[in-house]
Amino acid sequence: MRELALAGFVAITFGLGSYYATNHFGAFSLANLSLGGLGLLAALVLGARRLRFTGGPHSRPVVLHGLGLVLAAIVIAFSAERGAHHADVRLDWTFEQRYDLDASLVDLIEQLPGLKISLFYDPLDPRIRRTRLLVDEIARHGKKVRVKAYKIDKVPEKLEDYGIGSSNSLLFRRKDRYQVVERPTEGAIYEALYRLLSVEAGVIAVLRGEGEGDPEVTTDLGYGGLASMLATEGYEIRSLVTMSVREIPDDVDLLLAIAPQRGIQPVALDAIRRFLARGGGLVALLEPGVESGLEEILAEWGLRSPDRVVIDPAFGESSGTEAQGVCPLVHVYESHPITRGLDRNHMTFFCGARTFELRKPEVEDELRAVAQTSARAWLSDDLGVLDRRGRSVEHAGEAQTYRPIAVAGRYVRDDVETRILAIGDSDFASNRYLRALYNLDLIMNGVHWTAEREPQIQLRPKIRSTVQFPLPVADSLQMLYGVGLLVPEALLIVGGVVWIRRRTA
Repeated sequence: MRELALAGFVAITFGLGSYYATNHFGAFSLANLSLGGLGLLAALVLGARRLRFTGGPHSRPVVLHGLGLVLAAIVIAFSAERGAHHADVRLDWTFEQRYDLDASLVDLIEQLPGLKISLFYDPLDPRIRRTRLLVDEIARHGKKVRVKAYKIDKVPEKLEDYGIGSSNSLLFRRKDRYQVVERPTEGAIYEALYRLLSVEAGVIAVLRGEGEGDPEVTTDLGYGGLASMLATEGYEIRSLVTMSVREIPDDVDLLLAIAPQRGIQPVALDAIRRFLARGGGLVALLEPGVESGLEEILAEWGLRSPDRVVIDPAFGESSGTEAQGVCPLVHVYESHPITRGLDRNHMTFFCGARTFELRKPEVEDELRAVAQTSARAWLSDDLGVLDRRGRSVEHAGEAQTYRPIAVAGRYVRDDVETRILAIGDSDFASNRYLRALYNLDLIMNGVHWTAEREPQIQLRPKIRSTVQFPLPVADSLQMLYGVGLLVPEALLIVGGVVWIRRRTA
């Protein structure tokens, strides 16, 4: 009986633990909860059968003593819970600290006094409790925040007015503006509140016409996600067709070039040179195998980029869709405003990148390799490795060392400051990879730095997961179910059974 109760308790603990860690019921958690429940039920039945033999005068004190201990434990637990509730004591024991708001979100909430939050829910929706806790935490950090909850079938007019389509949706209102979040996570709420804040950050001109990445495309290969985030954080996005460019408009703060696939017209390149000379900013995302003319301009500012492919065997395991080493995970960052908060546990991911060689045009210039590969990286002249799937790339004696993938330059000429950010990959900012690891933070903070808006640099709350080492927690646990959870669970059960039998021997 005791062995069954122990096994059932351990199984239920592991089942609930995996559910709260991954935020969903998988096969592992369901199997543990089912078997654990059956084990506890069987132990209860066996225990009830033994009660027939505890009716004697010698057994009653023992039974009463045990019942008294159980009752005392229940009273203490209930009193502690009520006391913590009235004292407003909160402990976030979730694996990802899901209810400890990110500092960037707290700062944003404090800038929105008088915020109104409405929760629309179905009483049978199991997600409501989690969302209520998150909303309560937001209200604690805000000024004059008002929170209301509505059953979704009682307010059809509000659903129609605000476009609410499902249960567990949040409506944020401030003055005459509102935002709807249908899947409440810290990242989604952060982006919605940033839109309410309505910050004007400047004008970004996106180069078009030479096969550049398209900021209006929402498929995996497009850059609609990046354009949306730039607009969310206050930038006005304009298209600038290079074929017709003779001069960059004076109200443009920043040029964004997303991997041009053909050579940019000399007239447009000269216009870009003049723009940089008068203090404009440039963010250039390059790709191996292409010479667009931007490479020549970058070299003039000390950011030379050889047309070779970075191979990093240390952090470039193949996923079966590319050659091994071609898609490195980067965790080596130089101290710089762009990399604030990035470290070994906050990586960025690139796929098919080229590198840079830094040489100051003038002594006072500031050039930084803000993101680099591991020390085992080398360069390949064979651009065909970008099309090989799952194959290893032969090392032909090329020197292995750190290879810069993202570089930044700050230049002061005649009291005019120019800033340039160059990254040897564009895929990392595409819709497919933008929210992988901390890619979004790198490109957004790079834009803010280049536009001279350092106060907006920060790590943003994640849409899906707040902890990535480097994979999301849910993915990591799913891969570890077979060994990482099952083995320690079995060891606990076996060890507990042996201990119980030795005590009762």
